[in-house]
Amino acid sequence: MTQDPQSTKSRQHAATQDPKPAKSLRNTAAMVGRAVPILDQAVSAGLMHVTLQDRANKRVRLDDGRVVTEFINCSYLGLDLHPAVLAGAKQVLDDWGIHLCCARSRFSIGPNALLEDGLSALFRGRAITFPSVTSTHMSVLPLLASGVLLDDRHPRPMRVIFDRFAHASMQYLKPILAEEAQVCTIPHNDLDALRSQVQEAHACGQRAVYLADGVYSMGGMCPVTDLIAMAQELDFALYIDDAHGTSIFGEQGEGYVLSQIQGPLPEQVFVCFSLAKGFGCNGGGIVLPNTRTERLIRQFGQTYNFSAPLDFSLIGGALAALELHRNGEVRRLQTQLDRQIALFVYGEAQQPTPPLVSATSSHLILPNTRNHDVMVPFLTWNEHDRPIDGRLGPIRMVFVGEEARGIDWGQKLIERGYFVSAAFFPVVPRGRSQLRIAITAGHDRQQILGLRDALRDIAEASGVLSVA
Repeated sequence: MTQDPQSTKSRQHAATQDPKPAKSLRNTAAMVGRAVPILDQAVSAGLMHVTLQDRANKRVRLDDGRVVTEFINCSYLGLDLHPAVLAGAKQVLDDWGIHLCCARSRFSIGPNALLEDGLSALFRGRAITFPSVTSTHMSVLPLLASGVLLDDRHPRPMRVIFDRFAHASMQYLKPILAEEAQVCTIPHNDLDALRSQVQEAHACGQRAVYLADGVYSMGGMCPVTDLIAMAQELDFALYIDDAHGTSIFGEQGEGYVLSQIQGPLPEQVFVCFSLAKGFGCNGGGIVLPNTRTERLIRQFGQTYNFSAPLDFSLIGGALAALELHRNGEVRRLQTQLDRQIALFVYGEAQQPTPPLVSATSSHLILPNTRNHDVMVPFLTWNEHDRPIDGRLGPIRMVFVGEEARGIDWGQKLIERGYFVSAAFFPVVPRGRSQLRIAITAGHDRQQILGLRDALRDIAEASGVLSVA
């Protein structure tokens, strides 16, 4: 019997349906059982749960006394050490003390209101701050899944569509969201699958919302302009976590997602931002398209009403960081960051062309040269990691493979004076460990080229990299 090609394609793009019972959306015991052996090895090898004894910008002293250059910290612009940010944090402490232990539904301090007003102007919407991006999701997503954020008078049933690589802080809420809506997961950045799910939702009388990251925590970005166009065409909502894009993209650091949008935030678009990472402080929040949705979250958001606000020092630091976004300092640091990313990815040649690599193998053949003028070995390079407006993201992934090799390479890099994140299951699939490298404006040329050399030497010694 001949199969219909269109029907075969539809099955290939079909979402992985997450059934209604909440229990089916998590299996913590199985995950722990599979992950414990390798994570225990990583801890024993000194790759995880490390206590730092000292810090001088990117140089840190480990608990065994060794000093290494770290590529872990996601403060991409170095604002966490900026004198103005430190002074701002101290000033609010002097004026207000450390904390006011009550929910924000009762009291907020004046500097927090000033911060939210300033962020609203920067992000071209209505901004609400939270102690973390995770607590932001906890307040916003259940309301979105219930339908009331889109229409609080006549809410319709919802379908919540997760990108497969959406951040774990959102994925963790699937069982709760499944009590309010139908929940499904589609392949990463698969616009055909998204279109199919949205059309199916409409046919069932549901409204749809797509959950994704702006800049993904393991590298790559979402196709924002395509998503906005599709959302307007098919009438569905977007909820995008742009924590890793905040500050490092946009003329004033408004983030990757908003840098791709002209004018005010569109209706039915919700963007999460981080006050950590590129912003240099801690905490996070949500940018909303209107005051109606702002009112609902302030009145019914779980962590807004039953948890504490940002620590006061963070509010002061964030106010100072906000001024650095306005006065051009962030833009200058973005340019510096771009140079460091390009140096790591392309080397001194600065050529934006990746090496040839087999689609079925991570084994590369690179020119036999030691002059830092070839692309660093087997960096992830795919359609989701292409330059945006000529710029790459700061999270660079090196595929390693088996977990034992990931531990071995992580230890060898420490011996060479470099500390990077080694990622294992459940962060990545089993047998596909990776090295996660966070490039920042605070790294200098010698540190970046030194890490490239160390990676190349380790890869050659492991027989993974062939030098022609």
